[in-house]
Amino acid sequence: MRRTMIEKTLIAGSLALGLAWTGGAAAQQVIVDPQQIAQCLCLEQTLAQRGSEMNARRAAYDQRTAELDQLDRRIAGERAMVNSADPIQVARFRDLVDQRDRMAADLDRGVIGDLQVAVGRYNETVAQHRTYCGNRFYEQNILERVRMTLVCPRG
Repeated sequence: MRRTMIEKTLIAGSLALGLAWTGGAAAQQVIVDPQQIAQCLCLEQTLAQRGSEMNARRAAYDQRTAELDQLDRRIAGERAMVNSADPIQVARFRDLVDQRDRMAADLDRGVIGDLQVAVGRYNETVAQHRTYCGNRFYEQNILERVRMTLVCPRG
């Protein structure tokens, strides 16, 4: 269930990005205002940064989920072999289960939240880009001048 929620969020972000970059040729306009071109270029930079951040958070989520799955398999394999009459074996098995519970709690508290924040920020930037820049071209001469002096705020 946890993985499905994250995957739906990521798919929504990907769809939003796709919508930001598509559109009919008839609806396309040329942006000639240097400030608007600069704003769009900065949004594109921010979009790339946030996409990288989202991908890194997704990789961390995937790694932690794989580790948790591996530990679940180990627990399932060891469960049948534990001698319930041996307190040392029972204690070792409980420690393994406790380790799994801590790992799952860490995933729920930190990794998933971090991924959701990254996806939200990415989707927000996609929406901004779509609103201000989507389905438009930049006037080439103005674009070249803007690129030479472009300074974007950190986002």
